[in-house]
Amino acid sequence: MPLRPLGVGELLDGALGLIRSNPRTVLGLAAVISSVSALIQTVGAWVGLSALGLTSLELSATGDLEADLTGALTTTLAQLVPALIAGFLTVLASGLFIVLVGAAVLGRRLDGSQAWVQLRPRLAGLLALTLLLFVGAVVVGLLLVGVVVALVALLGGWAALPGVLLALGGAVALVYLYVRLAVASPALVIEGLGPIPALARSWQLVRGAWWRVAGILLLSAIITNLLATVVSVPISFVATVVTGFSASLLPTILAAGLATLISGIVTLPFSAAVTGLLYTDLRMRREALDIALVAAGVDPLGDPLAPYRRGR
Repeated sequence: MPLRPLGVGELLDGALGLIRSNPRTVLGLAAVISSVSALIQTVGAWVGLSALGLTSLELSATGDLEADLTGALTTTLAQLVPALIAGFLTVLASGLFIVLVGAAVLGRRLDGSQAWVQLRPRLAGLLALTLLLFVGAVVVGLLLVGVVVALVALLGGWAALPGVLLALGGAVALVYLYVRLAVASPALVIEGLGPIPALARSWQLVRGAWWRVAGILLLSAIITNLLATVVSVPISFVATVVTGFSASLLPTILAAGLATLISGIVTLPFSAAVTGLLYTDLRMRREALDIALVAAGVDPLGDPLAPYRRGR
């Protein structure tokens, strides 16, 4: 990547360029992480449906209340635990690819073990940051729901209009906050910040560039969804055809797992690379990081992320 502020096309192409420049490490890490995630989620889905007796189109709930409640609890756990593990793996993948992006901007190509050495001391902070953002979004959502329910209780049907306006306002606020905090993860990983300082750092970097950052994130999401759709549609079609010759839902569950695996190999590194390059670009624009990086130089055997911290 050129050490200068990047255009939108250059930034998105650079995210794909990370894959092209170091395919063995990037695709290898993505394949391992996606495989484990897909396997756990597939097993969880099968266990959950088995607990409810719904592994076949010809089966239904037993009608026994106690058995159905037990099955529902088992299903909930079978979905929740894999979702938590998959979330952890996604955070792990994001951190590793951010490290790779930070090194690649400086012309260094790291392998998986080198990326892990850089990420390991920051992984707990990255998990805490992710959890903090998730809990914050949930709390804001619950507060909005609570206010709407209170309005309905007080005003009855007249609460419809203010309730809709409040919901729209809350959605806009969440989008605004999401964009302002979008580069907190690379700030934490690359600069070694704590969760709260990383949030403050993102807030500072995105100030005055909200619309540009939002547009890049939107384009990235569109590209990611298109890539995932291109992978999942043919797999789902084959699963539907196979299921037509059998009452078992196993082909559908396996197809979902396979789609998760294949799409994750491409979408995980692309999304993380866009975020990492966006962080780097913002620092180049606001802090002349490009000049600082050139002046600091790069030690081919030292800490690949040290120039970012020296440039602050």
